[in-house]
Amino acid sequence: MPAIVADLGNSRLKLGRVDQDRRLGATVSLQLGDPESWRRGLAELGISSPREASWAISSVNPPLARSLAGFLDQEGVQASCWFDSASQVPMDMDVEGAETGGADRALGVLAARSLAAPGQPVLVVSCGTAVTIESVDDRGVWRGGSIGPGLGVSARALHLMTAQVPIIAIDSQPPPRGRGTVSSLEAGIFWGLVGGVRLLIELQSALLGGVPAVFWTGGDAPLVAPAVAGPTARLTPNLVLQGLALLVPLETNP
Repeated sequence: MPAIVADLGNSRLKLGRVDQDRRLGATVSLQLGDPESWRRGLAELGISSPREASWAISSVNPPLARSLAGFLDQEGVQASCWFDSASQVPMDMDVEGAETGGADRALGVLAARSLAAPGQPVLVVSCGTAVTIESVDDRGVWRGGSIGPGLGVSARALHLMTAQVPIIAIDSQPPPRGRGTVSSLEAGIFWGLVGGVRLLIELQSALLGGVPAVFWTGGDAPLVAPAVAGPTARLTPNLVLQGLALLVPLETNP
């Protein structure tokens, strides 16, 4: 039976097919709350019916998790494993509130840890709806991290909390100084986030006591990472799906 991994976030549902050695294969990014889109995405992965596969699912979106669970149940899926909190991810961690912390953060750490050299500290920078930075020490223990607003959230917050600020979308690196309202918003939101991430990487690296491997993931990582770390920034798409792929039982693979 083939295996499908699913990352149900706040803005997209990402699906991936897992090959025989638990490596992540083809992936698709789909709309939330749209079962027809989900079926088309599965077809792109070579799955004609959801019940043909076993599922491993990470969710940080409880209402839509219920919708996806209902969809899978209606489609007759018998084998599914859900990760709703960080505490459910089997790894060494020294964090508070793992039972309520996001499974996506822990799964990203699990995947990055498997990609880093043995004994090397790790930082995982995820740039999506939120921007999170996770620290892993040289013994592979997740020590926690930071959570802040992403580019889109910051833009929407300024629009909603002020009377005259327009909503904007940042899809390219703006100049650090704007001549009008929109360009000034772009400069402040983008470079403010870049500066904050750069400082947090510096501070968290110092706490780790070594030079960490920094893994960048998330939809805005291709835009943010080069501004923070330069063109050699290590972009690693779909780290959450990669973490889920590591947890797929061997017997669920084709």
